[in-house]
Amino acid sequence: MRLCSYVVKYDTGLAPNPFWGYCTLAVCTPNHMGIRAQKGDWFVGVTTIDRGNKLVFAMQVAEVLSFNRYYTDPRFERKRPVVNGTWRQRCGDNMYYKDDTGAWKRHPSVYHCEPEQIKQDLRHPYVFIAGHFYYFGDKAVEILPEYRDLAWRRQGCKCKHDPDTVTDFLNWLHGSFEPGVHGEPYHRQKRSCKSVC
Repeated sequence: MRLCSYVVKYDTGLAPNPFWGYCTLAVCTPNHMGIRAQKGDWFVGVTTIDRGNKLVFAMQVAEVLSFNRYYTDPRFERKRPVVNGTWRQRCGDNMYYKDDTGAWKRHPSVYHCEPEQIKQDLRHPYVFIAGHFYYFGDKAVEILPEYRDLAWRRQGCKCKHDPDTVTDFLNWLHGSFEPGVHGEPYHRQKRSCKSVC
């Protein structure tokens, strides 16, 4: 088991997407970097430095699916974006699939519309899925001083942490909070066809 941490610059509900019973990471930093997470690994996202490097979410990976399998799996149909839906429906991250010829297609979305963004998303076309997660969003919580080294403070994703610190952090997380959704995305009303990662 390993823990990978990164900064959630814009918490719109797109990445992570904590809705409809699963927390998923289908686009943005961990995917763009090609992180090879496996079942049992953890992702931790923190706010930017100006917002205190607080804990936005933590999720334990249960599955890693290709974009195409994710799109066709009925469990995740509600995670497909609905352009004219509620803000929660608009930020669906289940937007890439293959047609009958094997070519990538994109479900309409208000996010990641630019060709360079799409190319970046498809470079590593996998989604990380968690049923066991903690999502705080606009109620992001302070990380205890002894675990602050786990909070990555710059661009990218850090996956090398002291194993004892990781274990202690997870014990603190499990002992302090109930799994599930505790808040709404901080930037939930942001609607854009520009990069929001």
